[in-house]
Amino acid sequence: MHLFHCPDLLPDLIELSEGEAHHAASVLRLQEGVRIGLLDGRGTHANAELVEVSKRRVVARVVDRVQDAPERKARIHLAVAPTKQNDRFEWFVEKAVEIGVDRITPLMTERTERSRMRADRLLRVAVSAMKQSQRTWLPRTDEPMDMSALLREDLPEQRFFGWCEGEHDSLVARYQPSVNALVLIGPEGDFTAAEAGTLREHGFQAVSLGAARLRTETAALAACTWMSFAQQAR
Repeated sequence: MHLFHCPDLLPDLIELSEGEAHHAASVLRLQEGVRIGLLDGRGTHANAELVEVSKRRVVARVVDRVQDAPERKARIHLAVAPTKQNDRFEWFVEKAVEIGVDRITPLMTERTERSRMRADRLLRVAVSAMKQSQRTWLPRTDEPMDMSALLREDLPEQRFFGWCEGEHDSLVARYQPSVNALVLIGPEGDFTAAEAGTLREHGFQAVSLGAARLRTETAALAACTWMSFAQQAR
């Protein structure tokens, strides 16, 4: 069954967004009477039947709705420095959504190589990955944010940052699967010593993700994978 993202699944008649309607009518060439699945990204999955398909709009009638429980008891938030090649960061977003994450923040640091990032593009990547992996929960994807803005938020109890220099522990040893967590992954040049000091002042623990020096997107995905799987093992 083909899946489509629709943020509001309360009405019985659902008009697909322009992008989803184009995909249904022009790419997949679906016809009236075809059954489809609708996802609101907040745990609700609806079975629906197409009742109108045209170049201008696509409308579906909801047959039934199912509300899924949250995927994790503890939230996973990754704040990751954008990579110089945008496709590498989008690859990370895609795979992190497939594996399991609750929030992704492009993190601007002193050594971040890319100063701009389109949040709408990241959202489209996340939606596509949600549908591909048949998940019903869509992670939050933020606008790019600098470290000072992130540190002003209400931070979770578990706070980590990847650190290649100086003293650090293993994320595998420190992560508690039952507690909300925020992990910061720096750019290819790593966090500066001043940034690392600021993070420690705000209760972050320096952690490693193994003996090898990983690319930014690889390190972020490794952290996501470990935390998601650790929760599933409980």
